[in-house]
Formats: sequence, C-alpha cells, structure tokens
Amino acid sequence: MTTLLIALFTALAVGFAAWRVVVARRSASKPADAASTMPAAAPAAVDASTPAPRQRAPEEDAARATARAKAERVIAAEAARRKAAIQKAQNVARVEAERRAAEAAKAAASLVSTLPATQLPTPERAAPVVARAEPAPSAVERTAPLLRPAPAAAAAPAAPTVPKTAAQTLIMLVDDSKMVRVKSSRLLAAHEFQVVTAVDGIDALKQLENCCPDLIITDVDMPGMDGFALVAALHGDPRTRRIPLVMITSAEERHRDEATRLGVGLVMGKPYDEAALIAHIRSFRFAAKAEDAESLACA
Repeated sequence: MTTLLIALFTALAVGFAAWRVVVARRSASKPADAASTMPAAAPAAVDASTPAPRQRAPEEDAARATARAKAERVIAAEAARRKAAIQKAQNVARVEAERRAAEAAKAAASLVSTLPATQLPTPERAAPVVARAEPAPSAVERTAPLLRPAPAAAAAPAAPTVPKTAAQTLIMLVDDSKMVRVKSSRLLAAHEFQVVTAVDGIDALKQLENCCPDLIITDVDMPGMDGFALVAALHGDPRTRRIPLVMITSAEERHRDEATRLGVGLVMGKPYDEAALIAHIRSFRFAAKAEDAESLACA
C-alpha cells in the first residue's frame, strides 16, 4: 500500500513537472512569435495609411472646381444685374431729360411772350405823358406870333459814340458745366473782358431782364433749356435779337446746320480753339456812348 502511494505521488510530481516545462516553453515562444509578427504588421499598416491622401486629393480638386464654378456663376449673374440696372437708369434719365426739355421749351415760350410787354415802353404810352406835362398857353401867348423852335438835332448834336474796349465789353457765358464756365471765364478775363455766367437757358433769360451783354457764348446740350431754345428766345425778343451769338458744342457737325439756320454767327467744337474765339470777339466793334462807358454790371 505504501509503495502504491509513493508511486502515485511520484507520477503526480513527474506530471506536474512536465506540465510546468510545457507551460514554460509556451510562454517563451509567445514573445518570439509577437516579435516576428510585428515587423510584418507595421508595413501593412503603413501601406494601408499611405494611399488615403492620394484617394482624397481628387475629391478635394472636384470640390474646389465646383466651388469655383459656382462663384463664377454668381459673379456673372451680379454683373448682368448691374448692367441691367445701369441700362434702366439711363433710360429713365433719358426720358426725364426729354420731359424737362419739353417743359423748358414751354416755359421759354411763355417767358419770351411776356418780355416785350414788361421791358419796352411804347410811343403810345409815352405821348400822353408829354402832352400832360406841357402847360396851357396864356392869353398873351395867344396874341403873340408863334415862333417854331429849332429842331433838337440842329440845336445840339447827338452824343458821340466810341468803340468799347475789352474792359468795357460784357460777355455772357451759358453752360451747365461748372468746369467749362470757370475755364472760359478765366480765358475771357485774361483778355480783360467782363464776364457774366448762367447755368442754362432759363437762368440766362432771367439775367437778361436786368442786363444786356454785348455777346453771348452758349452751350447746346443743357438741362432746363438747351442752346437752340435759348437762341430762339433771344431772337424772339426785340431787345436781344441783335446780340451776336457763339455756340460751342461737342457735336459740331451735327449742330452746325441748325445753328446756322437760327442765325448763330460762330459754331465751335469742344475743345474749342481759344485764339479763334478771342479773335472772333475782337472782330466786333461794340459801340457805346461816352457817358455809358462804365455802366456794364448786371443789376
């Protein structure tokens, strides 16, 4: 019995020792396997991660191209909208300018119709005043012989007239452009001419109620009343119909025939020849009475 127990314990001890050896061998083989497998896995991981950016690049390019195309479409639509808005504004401005020109022509016609009645006294109105101013003859005068007085022309000669100097010559400049008015005024002032300016035809007619220039230089295209309407109004007034006229226009050939028909003496294009303009003005001999040599300013 004792021998059997000893044999049993010996077998258990040998089996336990054999099991420990097997476990130890397995434990030693696991790190080697892990070490042998890691270099193979790492390149796989690296190989798996490297193609990713190459696959995303075409997608990014496609997205950028789509965004760029969309931006170009938005810019083109905005440009088309702005162009349409500008065209619409130009059409509205043209219609408004035509309406204002028609109203200005009507206003000029009504203004011209009132100028002769308010500016020019008629002989019929002046005659009764002279008749009332003469005293009634007395009884002695009725019996005395009547002696006719000498004519006024024979008693005193007419006041002499002298040609105006440049400093005595008044020129009206009509132009809606402030830059043109300033430039032309400086040119005329440099040659010692007196200058008065107006922004359009209506403004010129209002100033002509209080002054009478020796020469008028006018633009053609002006708001309110253009140059052609102003010339027609001047020729319709007996007080201003003989004033020499110079017309300066950006469309010289197109406006020359109409200006000549209306009686404009000189038509010049923009920019005009300054020397030719001054020579044309100096070609006139504006006459003035000696006592009126200083009465040039507009009231």
